[in-house]
Amino acid sequence: MPALYILVLIPLLFYFIIPLIGAFRVRAVWRRFRQTMIDASLQPICTYGDIIGDRKEGEFRFFGEIESIQSRAVLWVKNSSMTMTVKMDHCFVYLIPSEKKMHSLMPTRLSWNRVFSIAEGTAVFISGEVRNVDGRIQFAGERKKPLTVIIYDGEEKTLLERCISCGRQKNEYWNFLTPWSIAIGGILSLVLLNMMIQANVPAEILIGGILVSALPIIPFLPPGIFFFLLYASFWSRGRYCRSDRDLVALPLRFEDRNISLKEYRHIRFGSGEPFPPVEPGYKVRTIHFPGKERKTLWHHSLFGGEIQRHDGMAIGPPADPMKEFLLFEDDPRGLIARSTGKALIFEILAMSSIIAALLINIWLMVLIFRSL
Repeated sequence: MPALYILVLIPLLFYFIIPLIGAFRVRAVWRRFRQTMIDASLQPICTYGDIIGDRKEGEFRFFGEIESIQSRAVLWVKNSSMTMTVKMDHCFVYLIPSEKKMHSLMPTRLSWNRVFSIAEGTAVFISGEVRNVDGRIQFAGERKKPLTVIIYDGEEKTLLERCISCGRQKNEYWNFLTPWSIAIGGILSLVLLNMMIQANVPAEILIGGILVSALPIIPFLPPGIFFFLLYASFWSRGRYCRSDRDLVALPLRFEDRNISLKEYRHIRFGSGEPFPPVEPGYKVRTIHFPGKERKTLWHHSLFGGEIQRHDGMAIGPPADPMKEFLLFEDDPRGLIARSTGKALIFEILAMSSIIAALLINIWLMVLIFRSL
């Protein structure tokens, strides 16, 4: 009986509980990263007047490029109007994928101590506290409030979109704890199986020991691998839906926080409000799985900045690169609810598929062992 308890405990602990703990951990880490970027988008962009003229302190963000690395702890950055120093003692550094790969890759988190060289002119985004250190106004983080440093390629106006889209684990089950947990569980199950063979345990328990030892590779065996591939596909689609949900909610962050911005407008086509002229260059944002429901023009929403023209006010690209010029051909909050629901459905289908892969292959292996 003790062997039977251990047979149940090993897969439960090492193949389920410990990876699940890691899954919740990495999901929380990337959720915090996305929230940090959203919070950063609400901070003012530091200007020459703020830093050099008024010597302001507080939370700021900066778009520019790397000028040089003075030492392992000081980075010089610049843009068209100013040069600043950044103390890198307390910071999180990320490398963000390009626009084409933002739905398929994750950000790479770098340790500044291991960044040996960065090419001059590399685009960089910095957010965090600006304060007076030894008579110089500079970005300087603290242990409890580290700076966020983003190294990226491509346009700065897509940076926030890319961070929100790719800033999530590709598969939460496969996290920093999973390989070690599976390896330890596999070794323990093999040791237990060897002890069972030497102890001449009943055939049913021995079969159980073999199945537990083979559990990490069982989903990859035919015919269960078909359901494993379904699992991977469903989980990927669920990730797309969660990304869609966050991207659609992005321009609504000002309304959700009761932040009134006269220069950034949300225009609902069917609201009855006067509709100003719209400049070209807006982006149409959709979701991956919109469904069959069709909306009329009056359900559309437009987000953009106010632009003063010679003939009056128009809606166009905002000056702030983290405020997007977007058109939704549907109600944004309806799209959020739809994406949230579809994400849950795909995740349930994914879990059902992996369970099916395990059950089918285990059932076939039991039949084979009993026939021998």
